Formats: sequence, structure tokens, C-alpha cells
Amino acid sequence: MPISWSSVSRDGIILAEAGQDDKDGGVVKAAQKISSVKPTAGWEKVKSGKHRGLKFHLHELANTELDGNYGEENSVKILLWTFSCVYDPNELSEDYAKAFLTKIVYVTEPLRGMPWWRDGGLLSAQPSFAPTLLQQMENIEQLGQLATLNQHLSETKKIMATNIENILERGEAIEELE
Repeated sequence: MPISWSSVSRDGIILAEAGQDDKDGGVVKAAQKISSVKPTAGWEKVKSGKHRGLKFHLHELANTELDGNYGEENSVKILLWTFSCVYDPNELSEDYAKAFLTKIVYVTEPLRGMPWWRDGGLLSAQPSFAPTLLQQMENIEQLGQLATLNQHLSETKKIMATNIENILERGEAIEELE
């Protein structure tokens, strides 16, 4: 499997994870390494042996009144959602790993409002989300094929637009000659 491990965390607490280690513990080492990288405004990347780790953060404003904290009026809390994966760069490009994590961000969007996601402890979403995470990891090759198809479609649209512009220009030039 091109993606060996993936997780979704909230404020440093892993809510769900899926994957398996290789024989030499390289996946676990890469997962620990990417998990320890401090959040930035963009993508975090690490190299660990033959594996690569990739991580993306989503900062979400949460009204604490909605989260059950009625003691503070108009209190706002920032939740830090983290989406991580470890992949084999010989089997999967970084762009596909990014596409995978981006898809996980969208898949989890309706779930992130659930109490066991917002307030739960370690692996609180494991029973409900780990199977979905594993399925998405297994389907990454299809995601890659879809991304390739979308890229070809975009390129074809650009070529068609250029062709239409050239035909229109040629038509204007012919009308000017007549």
C-alpha cells in the first residue's frame, strides 16, 4: 500500500489512525517524526529512511458556548486539526499524498462537529473512523488516476480554448481580406 499510516488529530490528540508498520519499524519512526513537527501555515514534510511523512493543519474557530462551556460569554477557542500520513515515495508522489490528506479534510468536515471528535480523548473516533481512513488509504491509487484524468481534462480544455481563439482570429482575418 503506497500510504502506510495516516491519522487525524485534534489539538495533539490522535482521534483515529490506520496503517501498519514495516519490518524495521520505519513507518512508526516516520509517524513519530512527522507528528512531532510543530504546526506551520503550510505543509510539513519529513524524511525518515525510505519513508516520507506529510502533515497539514486546519485551524478552526469554535464558539465555546456551542461546545458546552457556558461560563464564558462569547468565548472563542481555536481547534487545531491535524491530518498526517506516511507514504513510500517510490510508490506515490508527494502530490498524491497531499491530495489524499486534502480528501481526508473534506471527508471529516461533518464529523468534526461530533462530541467525540471535538472533546474526545485518545483514539475516541477510532471505532467509527479508522475503517474509513483505511479504505481511503487503499483507494489512493484511484485518487491518483482521478487526479491524472482531471489534469488531462484541464489541459484539453486549455488546448480547445486556444483552438477556438485561433479559429475566431482566423475568421476575422478572412473577413478583413474579403
